[in-house]
Amino acid sequence: MPPYWEGIDPEVYERITNFVESFEGIVGTHDLIVHNYGPSRSMASIHAEVPNDCNVEITHEVIDRIEREAMRRFNLLLVIHMDPVETHDERVVEFKEMVTDVLMNVDSRLSFHDFRMVDGIERINLIFDLVVPREYKQTVLGKLKARISDEVRKRDIRCVCVITIENSFISSGG
Repeated sequence: MPPYWEGIDPEVYERITNFVESFEGIVGTHDLIVHNYGPSRSMASIHAEVPNDCNVEITHEVIDRIEREAMRRFNLLLVIHMDPVETHDERVVEFKEMVTDVLMNVDSRLSFHDFRMVDGIERINLIFDLVVPREYKQTVLGKLKARISDEVRKRDIRCVCVITIENSFISSGG
Protein backbone atom coordinates (compact mmCIF):
# COMPACT_ATOMS: atom_id res chain seq x y z
CA MET A 1 0.00 0.00 0.00
CA PRO A 2 1.47 3.39 -0.88
CA PRO A 3 2.71 5.31 2.17
CA TYR A 4 0.41 8.28 1.55
CA TRP A 5 -2.68 6.21 2.36
CA GLU A 6 -3.85 6.50 5.90
CA GLY A 7 -5.24 3.55 7.80
CA ILE A 8 -8.72 3.48 9.26
CA ASP A 9 -9.11 4.35 12.91
CA PRO A 10 -9.46 0.96 14.69
CA GLU A 11 -12.69 2.07 16.43
CA VAL A 12 -14.30 3.06 13.13
CA TYR A 13 -13.13 -0.20 11.54
CA GLU A 14 -14.61 -2.23 14.39
CA ARG A 15 -17.89 -0.28 14.43
CA ILE A 16 -18.50 -0.78 10.70
CA THR A 17 -17.38 -4.43 10.53
CA ASN A 18 -19.42 -5.35 13.63
CA PHE A 19 -22.44 -3.63 12.09
CA VAL A 20 -22.14 -5.55 8.80
CA GLU A 21 -21.40 -8.87 10.56
CA SER A 22 -24.48 -8.45 12.79
CA PHE A 23 -26.79 -9.25 9.87
CA GLU A 24 -27.97 -12.82 9.38
CA GLY A 25 -26.16 -14.58 6.56
CA ILE A 26 -22.91 -12.60 6.89
CA VAL A 27 -20.16 -14.86 8.26
CA GLY A 28 -17.27 -12.38 8.16
CA THR A 29 -15.86 -9.23 6.60
CA HIS A 30 -12.55 -7.90 5.35
CA ASP A 31 -10.98 -5.21 3.19
CA LEU A 32 -12.92 -2.28 4.62
CA ILE A 33 -11.79 0.94 2.95
CA VAL A 34 -13.23 4.30 4.01
CA HIS A 35 -12.87 7.44 1.90
CA ASN A 36 -13.52 10.79 3.56
CA TYR A 37 -14.51 13.73 1.39
CA GLY A 38 -15.03 16.27 4.15
CA PRO A 39 -17.45 16.56 7.08
CA SER A 40 -20.37 14.13 6.77
CA ARG A 41 -19.18 12.97 3.35
CA SER A 42 -17.82 9.45 3.56
CA MET A 43 -17.94 6.44 1.30
CA ALA A 44 -16.77 2.95 2.15
CA SER A 45 -16.40 -0.44 0.54
CA ILE A 46 -16.19 -3.77 2.30
CA HIS A 47 -16.10 -7.45 1.41
CA ALA A 48 -18.81 -9.48 3.17
CA GLU A 49 -18.29 -13.22 3.39
CA VAL A 50 -21.41 -15.31 2.80
CA PRO A 51 -21.85 -19.09 2.70
CA ASN A 52 -21.11 -20.36 -0.82
CA ASP A 53 -24.35 -22.34 -0.84
CA CYS A 54 -26.60 -19.38 -0.03
CA ASN A 55 -29.50 -18.24 -2.16
CA VAL A 56 -27.98 -15.36 -4.15
CA GLU A 57 -31.23 -13.39 -4.43
CA ILE A 58 -31.91 -13.56 -0.69
CA THR A 59 -28.31 -12.67 0.12
CA HIS A 60 -28.46 -9.75 -2.31
CA GLU A 61 -31.54 -8.50 -0.43
CA VAL A 62 -29.60 -8.66 2.83
CA ILE A 63 -26.67 -6.78 1.27
CA ASP A 64 -29.03 -4.07 -0.02
CA ARG A 65 -30.61 -3.76 3.44
CA ILE A 66 -27.18 -3.38 5.08
CA GLU A 67 -26.20 -0.65 2.60
CA ARG A 68 -29.45 1.27 3.25
CA GLU A 69 -29.11 0.90 7.02
CA ALA A 70 -25.47 2.12 6.89
CA MET A 71 -26.64 5.29 5.18
CA ARG A 72 -29.40 5.80 7.75
CA ARG A 73 -27.31 4.93 10.82
CA PHE A 74 -23.86 6.31 9.91
CA ASN A 75 -24.58 8.66 6.96
CA LEU A 76 -22.17 6.40 5.08
CA LEU A 77 -22.46 5.33 1.46
CA LEU A 78 -21.38 1.70 1.84
CA VAL A 79 -20.72 -0.56 -1.13
CA ILE A 80 -20.57 -4.26 -0.30
CA HIS A 81 -18.83 -6.94 -2.33
CA MET A 82 -20.07 -10.49 -1.63
CA ASP A 83 -17.39 -13.13 -1.13
CA PRO A 84 -18.64 -16.74 -1.09
CA VAL A 85 -16.84 -18.92 1.48
CA GLU A 86 -17.00 -22.61 2.30
CA THR A 87 -18.71 -23.17 5.65
CA HIS A 88 -19.79 -26.83 5.57
CA ASP A 89 -16.98 -28.93 4.08
CA GLU A 90 -15.26 -30.42 7.12
CA ARG A 91 -11.88 -30.85 5.38
CA VAL A 92 -11.80 -27.23 4.23
CA VAL A 93 -12.78 -26.07 7.72
CA GLU A 94 -10.07 -28.31 9.24
CA PHE A 95 -7.32 -26.88 7.00
CA LYS A 96 -8.58 -23.33 7.53
CA GLU A 97 -8.31 -23.88 11.30
CA MET A 98 -4.79 -25.23 10.82
CA VAL A 99 -3.76 -22.06 8.95
CA THR A 100 -5.38 -19.95 11.69
CA ASP A 101 -3.32 -21.75 14.32
CA VAL A 102 -0.08 -21.38 12.33
CA LEU A 103 -0.65 -17.64 11.92
CA MET A 104 -1.38 -17.19 15.61
CA ASN A 105 1.94 -18.88 16.42
CA VAL A 106 3.86 -16.75 13.90
CA ASP A 107 2.29 -13.36 14.80
CA SER A 108 -1.12 -12.96 16.44
CA ARG A 109 -1.69 -9.77 14.41
CA LEU A 110 -1.79 -11.74 11.16
CA SER A 111 -5.12 -12.64 9.61
CA PHE A 112 -6.32 -14.10 6.33
CA HIS A 113 -9.35 -14.24 4.10
CA ASP A 114 -10.53 -15.59 0.74
CA PHE A 115 -9.39 -19.07 1.80
CA ARG A 116 -9.74 -21.77 -0.84
CA MET A 117 -8.47 -25.30 -0.99
CA VAL A 118 -7.66 -27.46 -3.99
CA ASP A 119 -7.61 -30.96 -2.55
CA GLY A 120 -5.50 -33.46 -4.44
CA ILE A 121 -4.17 -36.86 -3.45
CA GLU A 122 -0.49 -35.95 -3.21
CA ARG A 123 -0.80 -32.17 -3.04
CA ILE A 124 -3.22 -29.80 -1.31
CA ASN A 125 -3.10 -26.17 -2.38
CA LEU A 126 -4.15 -23.74 0.35
CA ILE A 127 -4.87 -20.41 -1.31
CA PHE A 128 -5.50 -17.27 0.75
CA ASP A 129 -4.86 -13.57 1.20
CA LEU A 130 -2.64 -12.81 4.20
CA VAL A 131 -3.23 -9.50 5.97
CA VAL A 132 -0.12 -8.09 7.66
CA PRO A 133 0.15 -5.09 9.98
CA ARG A 134 0.92 -1.81 8.22
CA GLU A 135 4.34 -1.53 9.86
CA TYR A 136 5.66 -4.73 8.23
CA LYS A 137 8.49 -3.82 5.88
CA GLN A 138 8.46 -5.04 2.28
CA THR A 139 11.83 -6.73 2.85
CA VAL A 140 10.45 -9.27 5.37
CA LEU A 141 7.36 -10.36 3.43
CA GLY A 142 9.09 -13.09 1.41
CA LYS A 143 10.57 -14.59 4.58
CA LEU A 144 7.17 -14.40 6.24
CA LYS A 145 5.51 -16.32 3.40
CA ALA A 146 8.26 -18.95 3.53
CA ARG A 147 7.93 -19.32 7.31
CA ILE A 148 4.15 -19.76 7.13
CA SER A 149 4.49 -22.27 4.28
CA ASP A 150 7.13 -24.23 6.22
CA GLU A 151 5.00 -24.31 9.38
CA VAL A 152 1.96 -25.54 7.42
CA ARG A 153 4.06 -28.25 5.69
CA LYS A 154 5.31 -29.44 9.09
CA ARG A 155 1.68 -30.22 9.92
CA ASP A 156 0.84 -31.78 6.56
CA ILE A 157 3.63 -32.40 4.03
CA ARG A 158 1.12 -32.37 1.14
CA CYS A 159 0.21 -28.71 1.71
CA VAL A 160 1.44 -25.95 -0.55
CA CYS A 161 0.48 -22.40 0.44
CA VAL A 162 -0.37 -19.92 -2.30
CA ILE A 163 -0.29 -16.64 -0.39
CA THR A 164 -1.12 -13.13 -1.56
CA ILE A 165 0.02 -10.54 0.97
CA GLU A 166 -1.83 -7.30 1.62
CA ASN A 167 -1.37 -4.58 4.23
CA SER A 168 -4.02 -4.03 6.84
CA PHE A 169 -6.34 -1.10 6.23
CA ILE A 170 -6.46 -0.43 9.98
CA SER A 171 -4.29 2.35 11.34
CA SER A 172 -1.58 1.12 13.69
CA GLY A 173 -1.08 4.45 15.45
CA GLY A 174 -3.32 6.67 17.51
